[in-house]
Amino acid sequence: MKKTAWTLGVLMLLPTGAAFALGPVDLELEAVGWQSDISGETRSGSGIVDLKNDLGLDDKSLIFVRGRAHITFLGNLYVGVTPLKYDATSTLTRSITYEGKTFSASTPVTTSVDLKTYDLGWTFSPLNIGILEAEIGANIKFIDGSITVNNNAQTAQADFSAPVPMLKAVLRASGPFVSGEVDGMAIAYADNHLYDVTAQVKLNPFPFMYVAGGYRFVDLELTDGDKVASMKNKGPFLGIGVDF
Repeated sequence: MKKTAWTLGVLMLLPTGAAFALGPVDLELEAVGWQSDISGETRSGSGIVDLKNDLGLDDKSLIFVRGRAHITFLGNLYVGVTPLKYDATSTLTRSITYEGKTFSASTPVTTSVDLKTYDLGWTFSPLNIGILEAEIGANIKFIDGSITVNNNAQTAQADFSAPVPMLKAVLRASGPFVSGEVDGMAIAYADNHLYDVTAQVKLNPFPFMYVAGGYRFVDLELTDGDKVASMKNKGPFLGIGVDF
């Protein structure tokens, strides 16, 4: 009886949630509509092709999804999925060569950019003073997709696939019914770099639910053999999420 009473007393002195140290104490899932402005170029072999000026790719509304699980004593686990899909039909103003195939000037071409990125990250919080929290950690961004150019006579396609390890940092400020957050990931090595920064403000009009508005910037240069994809995606977004 004394042992039971002593155990209960110790548990009452522990921070809330410590008795559930191995289970999630906070879960968050957010779906976002992103007005993405694209720019950049792609190269396969010796030919450099501008995504906008040559192929006619333009801004597009995209959707991405993010999730977070805070686990007591184990930190934060992050997941995310961002499909970068663009399609365009244009008439070439100059001849281009891609994947060893030449497309002549004044001919129409159809282009498809289909890159999917999957994020898996972990952070811990060296600073947490209630209204302000800072996290640092690591993230792996899996990139998989292709860039395809075709006309009635031929098709050229370059495939890209790579896991990219990144450093990750999050800064979060919270107040009654409103919070702000900056989530950044970065890596640069050899002829590759990848920067992904999301800044947003969240409003909590109802329990366990929020709406968000913000801005995302992604700068990617991925080299895979003689194939290079260099892209920037940036623009404002609106989102909705649950947090419980």
